[in-house]
Amino acid sequence: MGILDFLSGTGGKHLSKEKLDALLRQISALSPEEREYVKAVFGRYLSEGISKEEAARVIRDLKLNASDNLDAGEVEKIKLKILSFFV
Repeated sequence: MGILDFLSGTGGKHLSKEKLDALLRQISALSPEEREYVKAVFGRYLSEGISKEEAARVIRDLKLNASDNLDAGEVEKIKLKILSFFV
């Protein structure tokens, strides 16, 4: 565990591609296309797993992107589901 992980309280926990997929499948409001889109957006961080800070950054980007097909309710469900992994 690095000092940044310790200070941020994440304990070095990282979200894998497989776990991300499993969490997104639990969100019934997402269509298969939307799920694939969200996985692609998270994809830039998947090489070593997604940290809590990276997940929060991606979710913030999803909220701000008005050109995707996700509505505010879907993004909120994604946020709750993904960030609950780090608790």
